[in-house]
Amino acid sequence: MKFITISKFLLIIILPVLLFLLVLSLAGFNDSFFQKQFDKYGISKSIPQSGLLHEMIINFVKGNSGELPGQLNEREKEHLADVRNAVRVSTIILYILITLFVMLLIASSFVLKFNSYIMNFAGKVLVFGGFLTIVLAAALFFLIYFDFDAAFESLHVSLFRQGTYTFDPAKEMIVRLYPEELFMDLGLRISKGVFFASAAVIVIGMLLMLKSGKKDKNISK
Repeated sequence: MKFITISKFLLIIILPVLLFLLVLSLAGFNDSFFQKQFDKYGISKSIPQSGLLHEMIINFVKGNSGELPGQLNEREKEHLADVRNAVRVSTIILYILITLFVMLLIASSFVLKFNSYIMNFAGKVLVFGGFLTIVLAAALFFLIYFDFDAAFESLHVSLFRQGTYTFDPAKEMIVRLYPEELFMDLGLRISKGVFFASAAVIVIGMLLMLKSGKKDKNISK
């Protein structure tokens, strides 16, 4: 059963990354969220074309367009190209992890053979992986809430070259369109989304474990 132990460990480790990437892809490209943020911070008034500019930037970052607004300078465009590359890499990683997760579950089901064992295995993966994700989401929430500057800097240092992500609000559009406060709200939104997604995963896992326990009792009778 060594394979089952290794498979369970890998699945539990993969699950938090999957949930974070899935929530990030949904929250990071949510148009209604950004529109509310533009209204909240007065961006819609200070930049009347904020909605159109955001649409063009998001389409570029998602890889749906190769065009960026003319209001951006070359440094801003280069940074957004780096962001697009990071999004592309994260999407590839997401698909790879989904494939690996499914393959490990299928392989484990062939080894376990009985439906009750498979449900118990999958339930434990979801419960333990869900709790691990909640811990990470809570840590992210408190880090963003109490020390956002450090979290924001750490994220940019890990993803981008030094000096390519700092801009002057007086001269450059990108920081007026996307102020740090907006990213703080986005980070909190993502951590909350991951928390609730993890809670749902844990509930599903517990239901699977309960169902497998009932099947074992019926078999023993």
